[in-house]
Amino acid sequence: MFLRNHMRHAERSTSEEGVVCERKYVGAAALHDAALSLLSHHCLPDPSYPYGQIESIYFDDEWLSSFWEKANGDIFKRKVRVRWYPSGCPAGEGNIAAFLEIKDRNGATRSKRHVGFSADGALLNAGALEDAALTRMLYEQADKAGLSLPIGLTPTVSVRYHRHRFICPLTGTRVCLDSRIHSGRANFNRFADTSRLDADLAVCEAKSFAGDCWTWSDALARLGFRPRSFSKYGFFMEARLQ
Repeated sequence: MFLRNHMRHAERSTSEEGVVCERKYVGAAALHDAALSLLSHHCLPDPSYPYGQIESIYFDDEWLSSFWEKANGDIFKRKVRVRWYPSGCPAGEGNIAAFLEIKDRNGATRSKRHVGFSADGALLNAGALEDAALTRMLYEQADKAGLSLPIGLTPTVSVRYHRHRFICPLTGTRVCLDSRIHSGRANFNRFADTSRLDADLAVCEAKSFAGDCWTWSDALARLGFRPRSFSKYGFFMEARLQ
């Protein structure tokens, strides 16, 4: 169901999300099941996308500007990625629904532009990140959507994880719990080691338009989750650069 709902948007679609307050809570991967039970008790499953896998390919320039904005703690940060939903879409099975996303963060608030398109499933799921076809795809889709991207962006790393989605019934806040987070591919032209890396973490994200407080966040803290500025892209980039 998760995939079928997204496939309905395979044709051209562009949206711009309003300014959202985003908070993240990070804990050890071993805490995932307890956190899932806690959120299932306090929140309702997302009616459209309750669970699924997510994979993204992140793009950066030759100076790794997007990574260093995060690493240096800049107030303004931008990430450019292509995202898709691998469940039920094995490599080599034709076109799949994908999304070009430009995510801007200014302090604790963020905004995102989201463009849907149809992409080669084999290229996304299994293509080498050095493949120039990925870069062409990025700029072609941005041009079709009328979005301006800086020149010189190329794929850096992929990130895949499993996500449970919830809605807080009291505030309408969107809540996600991510687990089994790993980076399966990296650009050989940028990194000496391109083998798979795993993050032994579980990450809870809460996104609202009002910066609400939640009773379940206190319960997460008692489990061992801590509020933290966390980026999956930044985490794996730092690990690979080290």
